Amino acid sequence: MTGILTRREKYEDLYREMWLKQLKIDRVGNPMAREPTPQQKNGARTGKFGKMGGRKLKLTRDAEIINRMLKQGMMMQEIADIMGSTMALVAANKERFELPRAEEQEDPEGI
Repeated sequence: MTGILTRREKYEDLYREMWLKQLKIDRVGNPMAREPTPQQKNGARTGKFGKMGGRKLKLTRDAEIINRMLKQGMMMQEIADIMGSTMALVAANKERFELPRAEEQEDPEGI
């Protein structure tokens, strides 16, 4: 190194100082520049349950039927054909209600 600084090297420190100062200003006025909340940092289950509070949804009539058929080992396409619906709707119900469920999970209020 010859000791001669390029234009970029001359201003690196000044640029860094100005950038950090601008970041502080942005954090106050711009919500997108703020640090993530603890819930966002958690990440794995953020927003999965939302207002449900972690409880499982009560099964609808269609969900009960789908649950019984899944426990019998039927494929989703077969269930869709029998119910007269699409496989996408069956898959959506399966995911939404976390099917198949064990029998003791179906009616928690009946205990």
